[in-house]
Amino acid sequence: SEIVIAVLKEKIKGAYIAKSTINIFRNKGQEIKIDSSSNCIFIAGMGGEEIADIVLKILPSLDSSSKIVISPHRKNLELRALLRALPISLKREEVLFEDGQFYPILELVPGEGPKVGLFGDDIWKGELGERYRIHQIKFFSSHRDVASQEFVSYLKSLSP
Repeated sequence: SEIVIAVLKEKIKGAYIAKSTINIFRNKGQEIKIDSSSNCIFIAGMGGEEIADIVLKILPSLDSSSKIVISPHRKNLELRALLRALPISLKREEVLFEDGQFYPILELVPGEGPKVGLFGDDIWKGELGERYRIHQIKFFSSHRDVASQEFVSYLKSLSP
């Protein structure tokens, strides 16, 4: 939304690094134009399908020094499956908690290397990871599709 973008621009001003160019787009994925000089692309505030569309569009334009940081709000399992099939590597992932919401964050780089896990790996560690695990079990337990049930079984297997 325009409000979120305005707040984001204010926050970025405070952390602005000299000689950096920061562009914020509020476009549909197919309208975004990225050139090879883009060194970090952050995609958030949407579901996995929309993020997948954008990643598929921009990936050919990026070089090995670029990185993509994503934060999907829904359809995480589907997005992870797609990312595993692309020439993209997982650099790191974590979960953030803000204003009562959990936000998975994945940092990706173009090229072959460690693949995105189907269910995540490191995000379930520590106190926040445990809270997120319990939250996800509650949420996905009501889903009856095979992928969701496999995810719930995986999460339950991590029980301390």
